Amino acid sequence: MYNTILLAVALQDWERYSEHAIALRDLGEAVALGGAKQLHVLSVYHYDEEPHGRGLTLEMAARASEDFRQRMDAHMRQKLVEYVGPLTSAGITVTSHLEVGNPREVILRVTQEIGADVLLLGSHSKRGLIDVTLGGTARQISSHASCPVILVSPNVEH
Repeated sequence: MYNTILLAVALQDWERYSEHAIALRDLGEAVALGGAKQLHVLSVYHYDEEPHGRGLTLEMAARASEDFRQRMDAHMRQKLVEYVGPLTSAGITVTSHLEVGNPREVILRVTQEIGADVLLLGSHSKRGLIDVTLGGTARQISSHASCPVILVSPNVEH
């Protein structure tokens, strides 16, 4: 049914994967095992807590900032490798994408670049009335994506 799947997952703010990330991965696995030729997994992140040292020269501050970014990049690469591990263990060939930027822009761009037939996206924001069922990022992406978007939430037991 779908040849090229893009699974976009937010990994940055989770020490352990969120229920949404796990539900998203489970669906990605099921769809990929159903006959997809390509599964792409994308995580977008940003640098949010760069070091600001008082009394540092500009050169020292630049080195500290670069060191921070390199450590963040390595940390995010490791998180993505661990996240796709169960998919590759299931025999699925995964192409991983890790990018720095605005998730709304990057996800839409990558969707087009890879020619995705479907976009799997978690929805979990509860910032406002409109966002209760559809997070702000998910809402914008689903209305601008060049392919169908499947929004995934975990099963919640009451």
